[in-house]
This record gives sequence, structure tokens and C-alpha cells, in this order.
Amino acid sequence: MVSLRDIEQARERIKDYIKLTPVHRSQYLSELIGGSVHLKLENVQVTGSFKVRGALNRLMTLGKDEVAKGVITASTGNHGLGTAFAASQLGISAAVVFPTEASEVKLKKMLDAGVQVIQDVDYAHIETRARKLAAERSLTYVSPYSDPMIIAGAGTSGLELTEQLDSIDSVIVPIGGGGLISGIAIAIKAAKPNTEVIGVQSEVSPEVYESWKAGHWVDSKESDSLAQGLMGGVEPDSITLDIIQEKVDRVVLVKEESILNAMRVLYQQEQLLVEGAGATSTAFILEKSSEFMGKHVVAVVSGGNITKDELESILIKHSE
Repeated sequence: MVSLRDIEQARERIKDYIKLTPVHRSQYLSELIGGSVHLKLENVQVTGSFKVRGALNRLMTLGKDEVAKGVITASTGNHGLGTAFAASQLGISAAVVFPTEASEVKLKKMLDAGVQVIQDVDYAHIETRARKLAAERSLTYVSPYSDPMIIAGAGTSGLELTEQLDSIDSVIVPIGGGGLISGIAIAIKAAKPNTEVIGVQSEVSPEVYESWKAGHWVDSKESDSLAQGLMGGVEPDSITLDIIQEKVDRVVLVKEESILNAMRVLYQQEQLLVEGAGATSTAFILEKSSEFMGKHVVAVVSGGNITKDELESILIKHSE
């Protein structure tokens, strides 16, 4: 299990490389629930998402031999960008296995960061491929989520939240592999044990939701989602489910149209460029606003690696 102390140590370790991301009060969403909604803006982090927190913490705790050999990871984009940044800052060679169908914007950013990109499998097989290459090339495999140092790094966002806001009734967090919500939940429950922690996935990519319900990892079919950053099969031995079972109050699903609406609201009402994965927490507020009436709510905006043109194109395409 990852402890609060692990998260505190991670913050001290990575603080010179990251931003302390702001919390922004959304007037639109606050009026919608007759309460207060703050957005934790991880989309303005140095690589455009929270993922750099864990990547830095993991790479900064590698042994000398591991540093010399280099690392490889699997990513739908944001973890790859975080790893590329961390590797560049620390002088470590890195490779990323990236899905064939994933974002061109994120692919270009990774290539610009100087990381080796291997793009020959789909979402469901990137982790298996990366682990195979790690063994063949004697590289250290860096999991995007199932690693105590990755989780502790991600948890620094939750640690910041506990210090930025006095009153929090609910924190809503997107779930891909579960690293972010695991770290945030540990930090939140240590400081504010009565705060509800809610995880969100898309209806078309529900693996953690189905596993949380079952109490063990289960395979779940997924189809293409606006929340691409949350896609990809989760490894069945991931440590995140145990943490989610212990620390997270509930896991929920949102409709694809709600994710689209959340992207639109965040763009038009808050002037924020937010990718689908980062908008799922807001999507749940829009779907279930009556559940939060009069409450103090935080929606974690986990990433914003999307261009204005790309976002506007998505909004037009799916509105037709």
C-alpha cells in the first residue's frame, strides 16, 4: 500500500520540476448545483496532464543500473509525455509503446520531446508489448499506474487539494488504470476522511468500474471513446484495484454524450481546452447535478493535451 508519507516524499522529490496546479471555481457549474464546484486544473501541468507527477517520481527513484539501461513504458499519450519530460530532465533514455489509433497531437508532442515511439499495436496490447520489449532490450518497464512510485507521484495532486480548499464534500476523479484516483484518495482520506471520493469512467470503457463491482479484476469490452486517455486494458495484477476498493467511495459511468457536453461546457464557459478523459469528472456533475445540490465539489481535470482546432472539430463533428 502507498502511504501518505510516500506522497509527501514524492512532493518534495519532484517539486522543482512541476507546477502546483490551481483550483478554479466554476461559476457555471456552481450555479448548476446551487453550491460550489472547483476544478483542479491538471491540464495546465507542465506536460498538459497529471501524469508527469508519477513519471518523475518513478524515474527519480530508479537505481543506477536502471538509469544506465533506460526505461520503456506503455501509454495512450499523457503518461508517455510525462515520461518523456522526466527522462529528458534526468538524462535517461526512454521509449514509449503508443497505440496505433491514438491522438496525433500527443504523438507529435512525444516525438518533439525526443522519446522513441513504438507504434505497432492497438490500445489493448500496448502494455504486453512494452513488457516484452523491456525483457528483450533489458530496459526497466515503467507502468502507467500499477507502481507505488507512480501512485505516490499522482497523489501529490490530492495533497495539494487538501491544502488549497478547506471544505470538500466530494472529489470526482477520472479513472484509466487507477493510478490518479488511488493517489488522490490516499491523500484526501488521510486529511479529510469524510470527503467522498468518486471515480469516473465512460460507459464504453468500463473495466475498472466492472472490476470494482466484482471485487476482482475482470475483462471488459471497450469501444472507441472520446475519453481516449482512459482506454486500454488494465493489467490483472495491478495494485490499484485494492486501493480503490479500500479508499474510493464509489465508481460510476458516464455517457459519451455527457463527455462531449462537458468538453463543450469547459471550453465555452471556462475557456479551457480539455481532452475527453479530463472532462469525465465534469460530465458526471452535468449528468447527476441533483446529487450535489448545495455541496462543495471538486472535479479533477486530469489532462488537456488537445488543440483548439482539434477540440472544435470534435464538438462540430459530434453535434451533427
